[in-house]
Amino acid sequence: MKHQPIMLLAAALALVMFWMGCDLNIISPFLMDISRSYRVSVATTGWLVTSFAAGYALASPMAGWFSDRFGRLPTLAISMGVFVIFEVLSGLAPNMTTALTARALAGVSAGGVSPVAYAMVGDWVKKQDRSGVMSILSIGFSVSTVAGVPLGLWLASAVGWRATLISIGGALFVTGTGLLLIARKFPRVTSPIVPRHGTLLSVIESTWPQLTASFMAFAAAGLVYTYLPTTLVRRGIPHTWWLMLILAGYGVFNLAGNLVFGRAGDRIGPRRTVLAAQILEIASVGGILVSALFLSVVFLIVSAWIFAFCQAYIPDLKALAADVATYWRGSSLALNNTAMYAGMMVGSAIGTRLYRPGTFWVLAMAAGVAILIGFGTMSWIRLGERQKIQQA
Repeated sequence: MKHQPIMLLAAALALVMFWMGCDLNIISPFLMDISRSYRVSVATTGWLVTSFAAGYALASPMAGWFSDRFGRLPTLAISMGVFVIFEVLSGLAPNMTTALTARALAGVSAGGVSPVAYAMVGDWVKKQDRSGVMSILSIGFSVSTVAGVPLGLWLASAVGWRATLISIGGALFVTGTGLLLIARKFPRVTSPIVPRHGTLLSVIESTWPQLTASFMAFAAAGLVYTYLPTTLVRRGIPHTWWLMLILAGYGVFNLAGNLVFGRAGDRIGPRRTVLAAQILEIASVGGILVSALFLSVVFLIVSAWIFAFCQAYIPDLKALAADVATYWRGSSLALNNTAMYAGMMVGSAIGTRLYRPGTFWVLAMAAGVAILIGFGTMSWIRLGERQKIQQA
């Protein structure tokens, strides 16, 4: 049962995830301002996003392992503290080289926040309730997707990009302090005795289907979302608040999906929920493909929103990743994070290679292939379970 202390902790974790998500999403509206500040091209400032994501993906497994061995709270406290430092330095950076370094190190420290937050839920919430509670954390991140771009545009005009980054660092410091005070009331969960026969490779071996599904889900998102705004502008949507409203709608549908699939995971199980969501996701990609071929802008927007809704089975994948022994839970969730962000980077990179004016349908087709691969791995888990039952 999800009693009040757990829900209070989940709300605090969701608020931390909100600020982390704002930091990730808020850089994009600043790229032109940053390019003017450092007198470099906009394409060069795009490396600020890449460096953050790369640091995040690379650091997550190490942070997860550290939390398994030395405790969730110490890892979370150190990660948030270091993030605040480098977030402030990102705002104060005098040149592009310093900014890139600060953003990469901010990404490294951020890689220790998300997996540990989900591992804490895995430690303190019963298995049958995990999907729903984890969806609260995902909602925090989804809200940042809705609010991040409009908030970035408003703050850029009000106080500038430097003050905005410093403000996010300050907000996370306050939120993180409150979170640590709440979390101290919960029992310390660590595993001082780790089986000698267990290795990180054994975690990968037992969770590779979920890891593959996570990678493919975010690869599909990278393929579709990265060039969706550009495609809409080329189809006649003004590059103003109309576009921002469409992207905000994308985030709202993703937020609703988190609520629906989080509850479904608690009721019918996370694996069945993921399979059902993937089937709907493939249908939505078909809608994007058809609308891209036949130039229907309204249908393209609606299909993209439905795609965002169907993509929100991440809490269920997190619940599956948490279903391991305590001494590997942080590492498992960290590997899951790495798979997601690696998928996003690969999907965006493939999209960059494939995308040309009028070829958005090619990206939709590639996204459909990625989701089908993820569906295949999740179906394989189900088949494996049936075989075990028959053997028993």
